[in-house]
Amino acid sequence: MMHGRITKEAHRIGAAHAICYGLLGALSILSASGTLAAQQANQSVPPAMDMWHQPTMLNWGPEREKLAAHGVTYNFHYYAAALGDPNPAPGTDERFSNWERIRGTVDADFGKFSALHGLYFHGTAVWQNGVDMGPVIGSIASPSGLISSHQFRMDSMTLTQNFAKDKVQLTAGIMASQDLYGLCYYIGYFVAEPLFYNFGNMGNVRASYDPESAPAVNLKIIPSKSYFVQAGYFLPSDDGEQHDYPTGFNYKSGHHGATFNAAVGFNTDANAPATRKSYPGVYQAGFIVNGSKSGSVSPTTGASGFFDYNRGKYVDGNHLFYLQANQPVYRVRAGSDRGLDVAFGVSTSPSDKAKVPTEYTAGLVFHAPIAARTKDSIALGLVASPIGDAFNRYTVAQGGLALKNETLIEVNYRAQLTPWLSIQPVYQHYANVGGSKHGAALAGFQFLTVF
Repeated sequence: MMHGRITKEAHRIGAAHAICYGLLGALSILSASGTLAAQQANQSVPPAMDMWHQPTMLNWGPEREKLAAHGVTYNFHYYAAALGDPNPAPGTDERFSNWERIRGTVDADFGKFSALHGLYFHGTAVWQNGVDMGPVIGSIASPSGLISSHQFRMDSMTLTQNFAKDKVQLTAGIMASQDLYGLCYYIGYFVAEPLFYNFGNMGNVRASYDPESAPAVNLKIIPSKSYFVQAGYFLPSDDGEQHDYPTGFNYKSGHHGATFNAAVGFNTDANAPATRKSYPGVYQAGFIVNGSKSGSVSPTTGASGFFDYNRGKYVDGNHLFYLQANQPVYRVRAGSDRGLDVAFGVSTSPSDKAKVPTEYTAGLVFHAPIAARTKDSIALGLVASPIGDAFNRYTVAQGGLALKNETLIEVNYRAQLTPWLSIQPVYQHYANVGGSKHGAALAGFQFLTVF
């Protein structure tokens, strides 16, 4: 995803106020827990109607349930990642800043209110703004998966038609390649982009990303619960900072080339009964090709094709292969999700056409480390971003310095305070940040409220 820039000081101030109020609310929840327990014991406040137990912060009344019964659901949420350097170098401005996002989503199952069975609509839009701490510390791996560019636009809008008892799914509309290919399995359990959203080097083939999504079509076939295959054709993303089509509707393709994507996925132990411990792993492999031809130049999207660092010029096409493995390795008891999961990922492309040809991700997630807090988690993640040899040779030949391999280690605790409120304190340490010989650190929290 692309790095955003600061636009207005008011956005940062407003976000800070919202987060402060959210933290005060979280503290009040914890302090009121004894009172709530007493109320529930006396059954004076039904838990289903109590503010701290309802699924969303706002009580929408019975109309929301009526719409859902007729196939129409919607939700809104506020997301923020507030990060800062706890020990900034002298003379630097590595302030505590945040990125915030408001998202609204609507889904419709046409089969519940019409004769169009198997037809589904999905639409989502975002407003987002704030400070990207990646450029502030100069990192390769973005500290937050929320960050792209300052936007207020439609993110994606699709129609899906299912066939053969939902075993064949055809989707068309405005959508992002990275929302379907290489997408992290443990979204929400981490903060850094390669662990929260998608591999950071997906830009090597210019795979489209949200919210700068583009027209696309995707076919997914699910013969059984054990595996699936899918393939799609995706036009390139909008340049988020240039805002070639700022609303998300008036699309311009530019010169960056479309991608053809293909993937296969496997689910192990898919039919495990609840009477025994189960370890359902998810494994995926994917391939993305961008056939952009060299030779043309656009004032907004730059040169087409891909720069070859060995040859010192733009050439045709590029491709990328990725592999993901997500496997539970320990469960406390049968029928429980409490326990340890392991994740691993690698995304690689030709070494002569990228600064970071290959990226590695790994993670450990322990669900419910405190038995009484079943929705909490603690996570340890790693992102390794090795610099390509061809890039370093080209840089040195141009009079620059060779870069070192960057490594990011993240540890966080995700606390689900209510069904609609979570806070996630996080610490990130970068070795050789940005390819330099220096380290960097960020600390803060991620914050989610569902309305």
